[in-house]
Amino acid sequence: MSVNEHNVSTFYILDLDRTVYDTAKATELMKGVIALHDTTLAATLEQRFEEYTSQGESFSMRDFIVENVGEEEMQKIEIKYHELALQQDLLNPGAKELIAYVRAKEGAELGILTYGSQLGQAMKIAAAKGLETIPYLITSETFKGALIASWRQDDDSYHVPEELGGFITKNIVFVDDKPFSFKGLPIDCRGYLVKSLYDAGIEKVPPYVETVNSLTEVLAAEKRRP
Repeated sequence: MSVNEHNVSTFYILDLDRTVYDTAKATELMKGVIALHDTTLAATLEQRFEEYTSQGESFSMRDFIVENVGEEEMQKIEIKYHELALQQDLLNPGAKELIAYVRAKEGAELGILTYGSQLGQAMKIAAAKGLETIPYLITSETFKGALIASWRQDDDSYHVPEELGGFITKNIVFVDDKPFSFKGLPIDCRGYLVKSLYDAGIEKVPPYVETVNSLTEVLAAEKRRP
């Protein structure tokens, strides 16, 4: 039975970077791999990552490295990175437990919705143990809430894109770390803003989006729901 042939009452949409994925730890790991080739480039990678993070922008490690060493060399680096990454836990606290909860919940499915470089984000997901079997969609839309709204049907259900399963669902739970990601999110969706290193300050989230400190709090909140 394919995913779109069974009843999906609730679809959980999880952001990747800084939400389920420990981006800082992964960048540190990549920096170590790069340092075997070029210590200066490794230091520059760390600096760029910190600059982008402080500004709340997404940073593609892969694209940056390709610009400096070329695609052929990057593929060799990626093989080593993937090998080392699978030996570590690159998920944020609570991620594995939340994923397990959704998978065990009757009528629930989950997927990853992430913004950024196609090759860069795919590399992260493939190398993160525990995420490799989760369907994902890499988007260029920064306002993910508006993207989710575009899936809405006339009967107020949501037609999830084929990359995420292609099924119809009535309920959506969206988890992200950036306030602006929730712009346009329909009022009948549940949202969780997970606090991260990026703090937009003046950015406001809709009143139906709950601010939490971790995925552990998301899991606890979902378990309390009837």
